[in-house]
Amino acid sequence: MADADDAREKELEDLREEEELEDLRDDETLELAAKDQQELHRVHREAEEDARTETHEALRLAYADEVTADRLRSDASGKYQQGLSDRAHGRHLLDEAAARPDEPGADATAAAGRRYERAADREERDARYDRRSADRYDADARERRNDAAHQPGQPPAEEAARRPTDTPVASKFERRKPKHDKRKDRRPGELRNVGLGDD
Repeated sequence: MADADDAREKELEDLREEEELEDLRDDETLELAAKDQQELHRVHREAEEDARTETHEALRLAYADEVTADRLRSDASGKYQQGLSDRAHGRHLLDEAAARPDEPGADATAAAGRRYERAADREERDARYDRRSADRYDADARERRNDAAHQPGQPPAEEAARRPTDTPVASKFERRKPKHDKRKDRRPGELRNVGLGDD
């Protein structure tokens, strides 16, 4: 009987050890699963941060391209207007020289008119070049905004550019309490003592 009790005790002890080992394996499995989950969350956060950074950079570059395109269009408009003015002035000088070819200085007037017309051609050529450059910058800006809009997990670029992420918090307006005015304490007809002379 003692042998049977010893065998039974040994069997129970073996079962307890197996249960403890199984519990340890379960704990290790849970711990590994928790670590894997933390790693997955970290990787996911980093990916979101990278995507947010790329979107921010794309929108910043798109905005810079749009500003440059606007500046180039403005420059092109100014150059075009200057070209119109130069052309009109040059034609006026050429017409004046053609109307009075026998007058002294008619050749110089005609030469000045031709110079103004060449300057007008140059200004108009520069204006066309600036407009083409502005169109290229606009195309780059559209492409950057489209790329930013198609990044996974990102809101549309138009909304991200127009809606700030941190909305301002309205502060409560509080009227200041008026400072105590000493002048209101005196009587209207009374002379005040300003501290000059002997009292």
